[in-house]
Amino acid sequence: MADDGHSNGAYQMITPPNLLKAKVGGSDGPSGIDLDAIQQAASAVESLADEFEERVSLEIAMLMKLSHDLDETPDTAGKVGKRARRVGHEVGGQGATYGFDLLSDIGLSLTRYVDELDGRKRMSGEVLRAHADAMRAIIKNDIRGDGGVVGSELLESLEQMVDRMI
Repeated sequence: MADDGHSNGAYQMITPPNLLKAKVGGSDGPSGIDLDAIQQAASAVESLADEFEERVSLEIAMLMKLSHDLDETPDTAGKVGKRARRVGHEVGGQGATYGFDLLSDIGLSLTRYVDELDGRKRMSGEVLRAHADAMRAIIKNDIRGDGGVVGSELLESLEQMVDRMI
């Protein structure tokens, strides 16, 4: 038996090496984390923030067009739903990365609306426009984070609208 202080004669405790700790470094060795790479990644995200706002503005315009198309031709709900879901998914997935947490929540609300309908009921252009208007207000006013009390109220009103419509 090994004389490592972990044996009492009846059993022996074997501690495998911590390979992850060896790769990233621990308290007893140099860190494997490249701080320059982290700084470069942070700078890249920051430089893409303006581009993100432009992309979201285009997504909002697309969502508004989809809402009007839906009003004019209700039988296109399946096609419109797929495109609206993509908008909600993109905005919902990326907003928080750039500090727009409320925008992400609204995108996820839109995605939930489309997913819950799943072609069983008629989709409403009004709900799509409400989400687009909320997104537009967030981008126009550069509302970062969760938007505070007003943001909570806005999100709650959208969620209630979605609940009523599904």
